[in-house]
Amino acid sequence: MKLVFAGLERSIELSPGECVTLEVDNQALFTRLVLSLVSEDGRFASEPYSVWEDDSELSPKDALFLIDNPLRLPWQERSLMGEIVKRMEQEYLEDEDLRRNVDALQRLINAQLAVLEFGMNADFELSQEWDFKRYLKFVGFGVFYQQSKSFLDNLINFLSLALDAGEKRTLVFVNLKTFLSKNDFRLFLEQVYFQKSSVLLLENKHDRLVYEHEKKRLIDQHFIEC
Repeated sequence: MKLVFAGLERSIELSPGECVTLEVDNQALFTRLVLSLVSEDGRFASEPYSVWEDDSELSPKDALFLIDNPLRLPWQERSLMGEIVKRMEQEYLEDEDLRRNVDALQRLINAQLAVLEFGMNADFELSQEWDFKRYLKFVGFGVFYQQSKSFLDNLINFLSLALDAGEKRTLVFVNLKTFLSKNDFRLFLEQVYFQKSSVLLLENKHDRLVYEHEKKRLIDQHFIEC
């Protein structure tokens, strides 16, 4: 897949297992690039761009997953959790023993709750049948930021969530390196490579270090690409 910005000389090649870093020294250009991606307007953005898979143009929202604030990772993104719940429900329906055990536990819960009716005068009953998706929502099922873990651990957990959900879009992070040490960034790149994730980093600072599994592009203050 490639990302083509009208104002840049070359397209940005995006591949599974690779992290592409676009460093933009010119702050005005950096801002326009980020805002354009946030808008998802593609060719009609302030800095026009398009996304391609071979000869087919893709919708920006179907090809790119922008994370403009790495400190607030989108844990409850509907497209991610929706796929997770769908996958779990399918496995639940296919496992007869699991369904039988859950049904037995549900009947036990209903029987225990029925005891609370003894002090009432009216006749009460449970009108809703047990539903897998509704139950997960009721108990607050999900993946969340864990205060006891480091930023890197939470970041890798988010990558794992995207993997579990079968996320095919390229993950686009804005200034992610700001929050990672050199060693943490190496570990992040190893995870990207291991999971075969497609990642694009937009950075407004130049990093002279070269890492394995990272491809870098630099646009300097004078819009010259290196």
